[in-house]
Amino acid sequence: MKYKYLLLIGFFTVCLYSCKKETPAPGNGALIVGKWYSVKLVSVLYQNNKEISTFTQTNFTNDDFIEYYNDGSGYYSKSTNQGPSLSEFTYTISGSTLTQFTGVENSGIPETIKSVTSTGLSVHVVQSVSDPNDPTVTDTEIDDLTYSK
Repeated sequence: MKYKYLLLIGFFTVCLYSCKKETPAPGNGALIVGKWYSVKLVSVLYQNNKEISTFTQTNFTNDDFIEYYNDGSGYYSKSTNQGPSLSEFTYTISGSTLTQFTGVENSGIPETIKSVTSTGLSVHVVQSVSDPNDPTVTDTEIDDLTYSK
């Protein structure tokens, strides 16, 4: 009888320790924190669902970056003729949706995080913008941005 109990205890002990414990993967919020340098921007402008312009930029400098902090705030910088331009923002992340707020009047533009790793970030943005040739007309701008650490 003693051996039955020892055998049962041994069996349950082996079962408990053989269960694989899953380590939760860090969320996008944890991975996005840090300084990201601009690598590539592809921007496509549509009017009435018809492509009217495409722009690709890859000639960025170290002044072209975005930096995310743990507290939901950040800065982005871009190089201009007068030197780097630094702007502050706040952000939220829900799943793969990143929303940045650049001012009190800005309700935020949702961006889709296409991929984020320890060394790379790719974001997809769809937004309505005023037509550069006619401010009374609204166009759709689709931007794909790529960053590296």
